[in-house]
Amino acid sequence: MAIRETGVFYSEVMRNEHAPSDMNIGKGFDGIVREGLFDEVGVRLFEAEPVPENLVLRVHAKEWLEEVKRAGYWEVSLCSAGAVVMAFDKVLSGELGNALSLVGIGGHHAGRDYAYGGCYVNHEAIAVAWARDNGRGTRFAIIDTDTHHGDGTRELFSGDEDALHICYCGHDGGDGKTKVCLPHASGDDDFVRRFSNEVPPLIREFQPELILWFCGLDTHKESYGTRRLTADCYPRLCEVLRETAEGVCQGRLVVRVGCNAPSRVAADALPKIVKVLAGKEWR
Repeated sequence: MAIRETGVFYSEVMRNEHAPSDMNIGKGFDGIVREGLFDEVGVRLFEAEPVPENLVLRVHAKEWLEEVKRAGYWEVSLCSAGAVVMAFDKVLSGELGNALSLVGIGGHHAGRDYAYGGCYVNHEAIAVAWARDNGRGTRFAIIDTDTHHGDGTRELFSGDEDALHICYCGHDGGDGKTKVCLPHASGDDDFVRRFSNEVPPLIREFQPELILWFCGLDTHKESYGTRRLTADCYPRLCEVLRETAEGVCQGRLVVRVGCNAPSRVAADALPKIVKVLAGKEWR
C-alpha cells in the first residue's frame, strides 16, 4: 500500500524579517526544517506559487485588488493564496493525503471589496472557488480557531449551503447548521474537550469533500488574542480533525497557518502539526 504523503507549502516570499513582534512565518518554517521532517518518508516540501489575478477576481472586486497592489502586499497575498490552492489541488487529486499551507499574510477578515486586521485577500474563498471551477469538489468545511471572528469568510460564504463555516470567535450569529459561532476556550484541556465534542458531529452531518482548518496562533499565551493556549494545544486539535477527516472525507485535510504569534511559538507548534498530519508521534 502506497504511503499517503503530507505536503508542506511555503515560499520565501512569506518570510518577513521586519514583522511586528517578530511574528515571522519563515521562522516557523525553519522550525520544521530543524526537526528534519523533510528528510523523512511521507513528508514533502512544495514551493508555493502565486495564483493568477483572474482567480482572485472570482472572490474580490477589482477595485479592492488595486488597493492591495498600492499597499505593497500583492506578491505575498498571491503566494499565500497559492499555498492553499496548491494544497487543495494535490489533496483533492489524491497525490497527497493532507497538507499544511504556510501563509505570509492574513485572510479571514477580507471580504469582497474590503479587508482589515492584516488581511488582504481571502485564501479560503479563493481555494474553494478554484476547486469548484475545476470540478474538484462542491462541499467544503472551514474550521476557524483564530481568536477573532472570520467575518470576511462568513460574508463571502453567506447563503452558501455547500460551505460549512465553524468559527471559535466568541461572537453571536450564524444559523447553527452551516454557519456556526462558538465561544472561546479557557485553556488547552477545555478547548480540546469542547472541540472534540462540538466539531466532529457538525462535520459528519455536513459531509464535506475536504476540511480546511484556519489555525490561528493568536490564541497562544504569548500572543495578542485570547492568550489561553500552549503550543501543544494545536497538534491536539489537529489530531481531532485528522481523525474526523479520515472518517468523513478520506483524510482530506488542509491546515492553513500564518504567524500571528511570536516566531518561537510557530517554530514549536508547526513541526508538531506536521507530525500529526504525517501520522508520527509528536509528544
